[in-house]
Amino acid sequence: MTGGEGHGVVTARAQTQGRDVNWEDIIIDAASSDTGMRRSNNQDSYSIVRASNIDAWRHRGHLFVVADGMGAHAVGELASKMACDNIPHNYNKTKTGNQADAIVKAYKEVGTLIHSRATANKEFQGMGTTASTLILLPEGALIAHVGDSRIYRIRNGVIHQLTFDHSLVWELVRRQHLNAEDANLKVPKNVITRSLGPDPQVEVDVEGVLAVEPNDAYLLCSDGLSGPVTDPEMGVFAGNFHPKDACRYLMNLANLRGGLDNITVMILRIGPWVEPDSAEHATTAPATTSPTNGKPGGGLKSMLGKLLHHGHRSQAPATVEDRPYRTASSPLTEDFVDQLSELTRRVQAAAVEQAWSLDWTLFAKYRRQEGEARAAGNLRQALRNVGEMMELLGKAARFHRKSAGSN
Repeated sequence: MTGGEGHGVVTARAQTQGRDVNWEDIIIDAASSDTGMRRSNNQDSYSIVRASNIDAWRHRGHLFVVADGMGAHAVGELASKMACDNIPHNYNKTKTGNQADAIVKAYKEVGTLIHSRATANKEFQGMGTTASTLILLPEGALIAHVGDSRIYRIRNGVIHQLTFDHSLVWELVRRQHLNAEDANLKVPKNVITRSLGPDPQVEVDVEGVLAVEPNDAYLLCSDGLSGPVTDPEMGVFAGNFHPKDACRYLMNLANLRGGLDNITVMILRIGPWVEPDSAEHATTAPATTSPTNGKPGGGLKSMLGKLLHHGHRSQAPATVEDRPYRTASSPLTEDFVDQLSELTRRVQAAAVEQAWSLDWTLFAKYRRQEGEARAAGNLRQALRNVGEMMELLGKAARFHRKSAGSN
């Protein structure tokens, strides 16, 4: 598994003034997972578990998990699936204690479960998984984390890494044995120092509760994404597109850069989404009356929900100081679009040379629209068309590789 690059130092400390998250708030989420270009099976897993009612929301919130399994054959796939199935289940069934205690308990129970499975069968030796969990609570965002899968937040054009990579690279930098540049050059990037399974008493990192602001976006991913795709690139796509589109674009970008590992990306956004280039965007104010299940709010039920929410506080602590492990500006610039457009041109040349199966008429349409958007000064629309070309090329590349491998 690929570790991070140049990390392990807190680069920003900011006290944020967030607000409570309401049951009625719109929360948009999407996720994509792919085997990548080189692997035969997908050892990544993910899980999205929304609270089913306002009482469950108040006590345990919404839960989002990404896991990256380790082990030969299908062992890693099983480990990550066990984590994504059992962490939400064990967390929600715990009735006592605050949310931080409940999620740590769930992690330890699942770690013990995976460890027991591994020790009971020789074929399961080496079985383990990373697990990164974001819990969205009325008070804010709570994070539990083991391994080098990551959780980011995108806010006001800046991307913040909220989790510490449990990797040899990051640990050596944190202990000041090496600086970040030397660690990345001299230390294998695929060595992780903590995971669920190998050690039944694994230590779980907990971050938060962190303040949430309207229009915040959160991105969870395995290192199959964070290896080939930079933080600013993730920030631009997650910050400027609907989560479903951003997931598509980022997954295909990782594949076009080699797709050496399984790729999983999950993005959730606080607040409604209106296309920035639509006429509606100029006149629509942020809505706060639609609950997370997408049904319209209002009326007696909505009023009762608000009374319940404000009348009963959960046992979670108040929000704490925001201390991201890394921070990067993620502006949408012409240079940014140029770099990814050039990537599509290089891959396009390879696709023509190797006779990939691809809808070239549609591809030409996106290329033309990219040029028109650039001429109009609309960088976001230009990048959208580049993203659609990346998806066409990414799918064609995977199909071509699979076809070539079967011959």
